Amino acid sequence: MFELQLPWQELVVRCALLYAFVLFVLRLSNREGGTISPVDQVVLITVGDLVATAAVKNDDSLTAAFIAVATFVSIGWLVNTLIYKYKPIARVLDGAPLVLVHNGEVKWENMNKEKITMDELMEAVRSAGHASIGEIHVAMLEINGTISVISRPR
Repeated sequence: MFELQLPWQELVVRCALLYAFVLFVLRLSNREGGTISPVDQVVLITVGDLVATAAVKNDDSLTAAFIAVATFVSIGWLVNTLIYKYKPIARVLDGAPLVLVHNGEVKWENMNKEKITMDELMEAVRSAGHASIGEIHVAMLEINGTISVISRPR
């Protein structure tokens, strides 16, 4: 129950490598980290199961589970601390806000880059109380995945 079947150092290294790999893959595949679609949810659930299996290999002891959880939590804390203290790291891992509309003009290059549909943009515009893109000064895709809308001055 408590006896490890592989060296604890190997378990820590496996968890650290898996954490880095999953962070890299999710950063590449998810728009600015925010909203999670059903497809993304399936990927996350599947990845979670695969990572858990790979992290502890064939070791089903409680000790292996404790070490794996402690490793993932520690790395998460370390990454969040680095993001907080070093802005270049934050830009790489969290991304940066992106202009989708400026002075009523849609920035199609940014829309395409982040795979934002016109329907998604219009939903944000309507949620902000507007009927058309022409009423918008700036619409930004924030780093949390939401779209913020600022009205044109009247």
